[in-house]
Amino acid sequence: MSDAALSRSVRVRSYRDAVRDAGKTFRLAPGVDVRAALKRSALAAVPKVEGWTMRVFTVERTRVGERVAALLDHLARRAMGGSDVAAALAATLDGACAVLVVAAKDPRRVEAVSSSLSRAGR
Repeated sequence: MSDAALSRSVRVRSYRDAVRDAGKTFRLAPGVDVRAALKRSALAAVPKVEGWTMRVFTVERTRVGERVAALLDHLARRAMGGSDVAAALAATLDGACAVLVVAAKDPRRVEAVSSSLSRAGR
């Protein structure tokens, strides 16, 4: 697969009581805003529960070799567990861009992900 195809191909994973892959790769049509498609995909994979706090984190690679999807996957796995938190990760296959959506009944769980991401960026 060419680099252009990898940057327009998306995988989605959800985190709740277990990690679940969407099971297929989605290829975006030319002209589609990749970041917006990633956000829509991740938001669609997280249940909307009234009263829960939800936050969207978008991370883009700044140099070749950075593993932004792996970082967000690690944060989502740390946050998951129990029925009061849900997350979803959508990322391009080339790893250039990834979006993590985290929702939780307790806002502190969402803030913990945000704090971890801030520390990882230093």
